[in-house]
Amino acid sequence: MVNDRKTVTLQLLALASQLFPAIVGVLSFMLLVRVTKPVVLGQYLIYLAAVLLFEMIKSGGLQSALVMRVSNSDPQWQKQINGSAYWLGGVVSVSLSVVLAIFFFTGIFSNQPGIQVFCGWYACLGIITLPLHIAEATAVAGQDLRFLLYLRLAQSANALITAGYAWIYGGSLESFATVHLVFTTVLMIAVLLAGKTNPRHLWLKTREEVMTMVHLIKYTMATLATTNFLKSADTFLIGSMMGPESVARYAIPLKLTELFEIPIRSLSTTAFPTLARKHNERDYAGFTNNFVEYLSWSYLLYIPALLVAFIFAPYIVLIFGGHQYADTASIFRMLILFGLFLPANRMTGIGLDALQKPDKNFKKVLVMAVINIVGDVMAIQFSQDLTLVAFVSVLNAATGAVLGWWMLDRMGILTKQNVFQEIFLYSNAFIKQHLYRLHK
Repeated sequence: MVNDRKTVTLQLLALASQLFPAIVGVLSFMLLVRVTKPVVLGQYLIYLAAVLLFEMIKSGGLQSALVMRVSNSDPQWQKQINGSAYWLGGVVSVSLSVVLAIFFFTGIFSNQPGIQVFCGWYACLGIITLPLHIAEATAVAGQDLRFLLYLRLAQSANALITAGYAWIYGGSLESFATVHLVFTTVLMIAVLLAGKTNPRHLWLKTREEVMTMVHLIKYTMATLATTNFLKSADTFLIGSMMGPESVARYAIPLKLTELFEIPIRSLSTTAFPTLARKHNERDYAGFTNNFVEYLSWSYLLYIPALLVAFIFAPYIVLIFGGHQYADTASIFRMLILFGLFLPANRMTGIGLDALQKPDKNFKKVLVMAVINIVGDVMAIQFSQDLTLVAFVSVLNAATGAVLGWWMLDRMGILTKQNVFQEIFLYSNAFIKQHLYRLHK
């Protein structure tokens, strides 16, 4: 991988597809924080957390199954796979929309504005985003990273437009959600006109492919839903037990920790299809080598960034959130420790999914979810301290890293005598080679 220019180029494109949208997202959030009242901001963040959770329930497993199935398949078979994905995703999307519309019109969540608005607006949004998810998954499988970069930049522009609207008009939760819905609709139309996905492939679906995807999705979808519930649980629990103002305070350091995920997301864009291909070819020695390389890259990118963030945490929070959120630096420092376990946790999960063992990955994430929920409730109930809530995130990330590593080891994938030593040797060779090139 070190000497493979094509791989490095792909990885740089993958990094760009995560980095530039994240920069736009951070700038947008900085503006939104400064021009929005804490109560409205907290409600909108609850709305967005619910959207993210349901997007993963609806399409997360579908995207993973598409990547697994489309890799190494001929064009006609790809159309059948995409058509089956549209049919399956359409059934789930319409079903969710009907249920949420009933919730909205009956006013079950009228005392929780963020959830009430989500039920009404997502009844439309959930159907609109399906072509976007299938286009994204097809691009990942085909390593069309330029399109991924453009798509994710466009998606991040959604947040920028919402923040700009808030700056000019002030706005309410409903108006923010409407801007989000309208922009997503325009983006979906643009992707369809660009020919990056074709809903008419729905008519090419086959029963066999649908059943194969259902088998792959049933655990993957549960894993992704549980993973995103892990990320959203803090927001939901803090909102219900401490109020939307506390959600806004916790959101500042939490949003900053999303920057930690940029390297691992970019690596997973290339790691997942690469590892899945090695599994399909039964090349498990190559699988282990690639796993070591990707994990090494993760920590090469993470360690320096985490050290800088920990040292300058008060200044980073002040710049990001302003004076009213300056006291959240201790929460941010706690979440930096969470970042130490993130690469091992995420890469072991990717490894299990690439081996088409989503059931094992689901069990890992389920244990993490239990630890997170129980820990959050105890931290909020007995202390009302958001720093302790952040510490619970550190515990569940450490649990996921250890469990994932143990599962891969039990499956015989990590067969080398000392994988940690291999990671160290690879990282050391990588650094020396590039220092030499820089010096030369």
